[in-house]
Amino acid sequence: MTDKAEPLRGDAAWRAQRDAIAKRNDAVHARAEREKQERNVEEMKKRNAEDRRERENLPEQPRPL
Repeated sequence: MTDKAEPLRGDAAWRAQRDAIAKRNDAVHARAEREKQERNVEEMKKRNAEDRRERENLPEQPRPL
């Protein structure tokens, strides 16, 4: 039986390193996606507020006499 204190070697070490990198990449991708969604929500709020201000300041159309 192998002792757990021994460092991994060869293919096992490569797979462990690959899995660790994949795990970090997944975490970074998830964080970036959350940040992108937050930016999109903020941008949509700003756009909606701007549209609302624009609608409130529209001139009234002339009415027929």
